Amino acid sequence: MQKLLFLLLIFSGASFAQAERVSIGVLAYDGSEQAVRRWQPTADYLSDQISGYEFEVVPLTHAAFEHSINKGSIDFLLTNPGHYVRLEVDFGVTRIATFKTAFKDQVLTRFSSVIFSRKDSGINKLEDLKGKTLAAVSESAFGGFQLAQDTLLRNGIDARKDMNVTWLGFPHSDVVKAVLSGAADAGTVRSGVLEKMAARGELKLSNLTVLRQRATGDFPLAHSVDLYPEWPFAKLPGTDDALAKKVAIALFQMPQTALAAKKA
Repeated sequence: MQKLLFLLLIFSGASFAQAERVSIGVLAYDGSEQAVRRWQPTADYLSDQISGYEFEVVPLTHAAFEHSINKGSIDFLLTNPGHYVRLEVDFGVTRIATFKTAFKDQVLTRFSSVIFSRKDSGINKLEDLKGKTLAAVSESAFGGFQLAQDTLLRNGIDARKDMNVTWLGFPHSDVVKAVLSGAADAGTVRSGVLEKMAARGELKLSNLTVLRQRATGDFPLAHSVDLYPEWPFAKLPGTDDALAKKVAIALFQMPQTALAAKKA
């Protein structure tokens, strides 16, 4: 009996050892914990769908992405479109799918950025921001600064020269909290952040003013700039093409009712 148990353990260990680990680097714009909670179900789904591989999520910052790519420690990545374009140019990454998101019962394929102030701040339009403090995630954040920066420039405001920009890093919610507390006059975050915080009871949307509020078709989230395609799922140049094809097929076949789809 002991011999049989020993053999079973050996075969079990051999079977487990055959699974090749595949790492998916994810931009953790709302913190590492949130990134894992949101995207690990997708990794688990891929592990179930593609035999012989075990997928894992690796939360990363913008800087950590470049280190991980240089070290060859990630095989796929999920990030915003602005960051993706830079990685495509610098490292030759290739997108294989674009994720959809959801707000309540509505499926979204695009996102934006929102510039906002506290309702009682006296800041009601972009022109009021000159000389004020703007809270943002980082200079590299596409939805957390770059989109707002472009919109401000188009309206005659250079954020770096005409404003005092405070970089707070991830998560985006810290930017919102800075505005609510009065530590910053205004802030900019990815669309959807305000609504999610309101749903969690962390703020009342009525206490904020959205600057340059846009009305774009059936897009339900507050936004101040144009809409952009949602996050791409991309492969690194050294990632096996056959595996990438299997991943793409599995992602396209993911049911909308699947746990991974709901979490992502």
